[in-house]
Amino acid sequence: MKLIDKKYMDKYNNEDYVWYACYGSNINYKRFMHYIDGDITGKYSATNGCIDKSAPTEERPYIFDCPIYFAGNSKRWNGGGFAFLDYEHTGKSYGKIYKLKMSQFRGVLEQEQSCKLYDAILLVDYIDDLPVFTFTSKHKLYNLLQNPSAQYTEVIKEGLLSLYDNIDSNQIDDYLKN
Repeated sequence: MKLIDKKYMDKYNNEDYVWYACYGSNINYKRFMHYIDGDITGKYSATNGCIDKSAPTEERPYIFDCPIYFAGNSKRWNGGGFAFLDYEHTGKSYGKIYKLKMSQFRGVLEQEQSCKLYDAILLVDYIDDLPVFTFTSKHKLYNLLQNPSAQYTEVIKEGLLSLYDNIDSNQIDDYLKN
């Protein structure tokens, strides 16, 4: 896992495919698609969406080798914290990767960075000769640690249950509490 500068992504054209690795509410496909299509109705509200509204061409489970934590104060999620990767420490986090165009990754990143706390882009891996990118905070937000709202964890849980056959609802609850 490597912290990169936003300029690093300039070597990829908007039409190039990349993997976007997520670990929070975007694990939930319905929720994630609101970042792509911009539909701002219902419990998955997002912003204006991406210019390219096409669905990801592929999606897979992905295990991060670091823990997640919750921090900040999200108005969208009833004042609870939202997920970040603690990439400076080792551990295990359940995630998901979507194969999409670089323009879409840039669009999702721009929408997520509206909260100002997602200020680090990570090159996580290479899969099928394509880069795997994600984003988080540059450093763990110890001063902003905050439990997530029940609504937020429910969206994550729904996504995890649809993706991982080997974990059950109770295991996910334990995972999200720890």
